[in-house]
Amino acid sequence: MQAHEILSQFDFYRNAPVLLQKDILLHSQYAQLDGGVMVYREGEACTRIAFVGEGSIRVYKRHDGGREITLYHVRNAESCILTASCLLTGTRYPATAEVEPEHPVSAVIIAPEVFHRWVHEHLVVRDYVFNMMSVRIADMMSLIEEITFGKMDHRIAHFLLEKFTGEGTYLRSIHITHEQIADELGTAREVVSRLLKEFERAGALELGRGRVKMLNEGMLRAFAGETP
Repeated sequence: MQAHEILSQFDFYRNAPVLLQKDILLHSQYAQLDGGVMVYREGEACTRIAFVGEGSIRVYKRHDGGREITLYHVRNAESCILTASCLLTGTRYPATAEVEPEHPVSAVIIAPEVFHRWVHEHLVVRDYVFNMMSVRIADMMSLIEEITFGKMDHRIAHFLLEKFTGEGTYLRSIHITHEQIADELGTAREVVSRLLKEFERAGALELGRGRVKMLNEGMLRAFAGETP
């Protein structure tokens, strides 16, 4: 993918006047980020903002004890609201952002002073930022609700269903470790392993080394608390 192809996935570029489109394209740098690349560490100054065309960046918080929880993922046709917020307010990045190992990223990178100017001068860019903020706030509210009120077996089953059937795919087997699931959901690996074993004993899943296979989707949906 090239810069124009990536930018064409974003409303602020598609709906921009011709002169602004040219300015955006002029100041856009195409970049490829390999899996595992650290985009931002917690506390770092924000020196660029990425608009993702392909791949996935995981944004997460890490506790001093080593536990992690995923705040959200930045995927195709998305950008990171925490980065935008830091660029606009001059604050440091409050989480960690890392390219997911199996999903290298193709993106457009824009310098902070340029992005700040566009937000200040152009309604179409401001609207994009506000819409992005609205979506992420809703996501964070759902995450808080899940953590506060959700049963862990429901959360794990729901997470696996998204991996198996989300994003327009239908997979029967996924490569993921118990530790990765725990990091995504902000719980202990031992809790994940215990509940996955329960799912396996019930016949919903088959567990392998670094792999989970779905055997019975209906049963897994029942574990997720979904009604038929």
